[in-house]
Amino acid sequence: MKKPSIDQVSESALLLTFASRIDTSLPTKIASIANQLEQAFSGSITNCTPSYTTLLIEFHPIRGSANQIIQFVEGISAKDEINKDTLGEPIMLPTYYGEEVAPDLLALEASLSLSREDIVMYHTSTIYSVCAIGFAPGFAFLAELPEQIRAPRHVTPRSFVPKGSVGIANNQTAVYPNDTPGGWQIIGNCPLPLFNQASPDQSLLKVGDRVQFHAISKQKFLSLGGRLWDA
Repeated sequence: MKKPSIDQVSESALLLTFASRIDTSLPTKIASIANQLEQAFSGSITNCTPSYTTLLIEFHPIRGSANQIIQFVEGISAKDEINKDTLGEPIMLPTYYGEEVAPDLLALEASLSLSREDIVMYHTSTIYSVCAIGFAPGFAFLAELPEQIRAPRHVTPRSFVPKGSVGIANNQTAVYPNDTPGGWQIIGNCPLPLFNQASPDQSLLKVGDRVQFHAISKQKFLSLGGRLWDA
């Protein structure tokens, strides 16, 4: 693995930059390095914040030094490359793609010249990487969406998007973990709770995880606690 560039952005923070462009193989590698750092410097690192191509490391300057962390990062060699064969099975997200929870599917069928079945097939046949967590607590940006079903965000966001809504925007997909405004194209709903307000560390998805959606029936959706769009 190519060594990242390292910049000290404050007396208590370092920024590692792994690439200038988004690469879906990076989140897993960045998450691995963050875990190694947190274990090696549990007494001095206060927070690691991974993103698409960077890792922000915040540390207590009295309990540890930037040089120690830099030396550790530089010592991570190519032998630490993540082997995809050892990653295990992806996290499966059951999703109902019915019209009661997918207000944008009909318009997407027309704009993409695809049937609803085709859109669902493309969406569920891909294994995505969790590239970043942001926008709202527990909101995981998942890449990379198949080219055949890419669509832009709405010009005017909705004032209300229900919890569990599965959206697409450009080359990404995501699940809204809570009721919130939002501008993504909504194509379904996942009834699983993604974010634990009382214990954020126990939230379902983390940067570096792999995720796959699978279609479920309306009956299964409701039995798992799912809500219809206007229910």
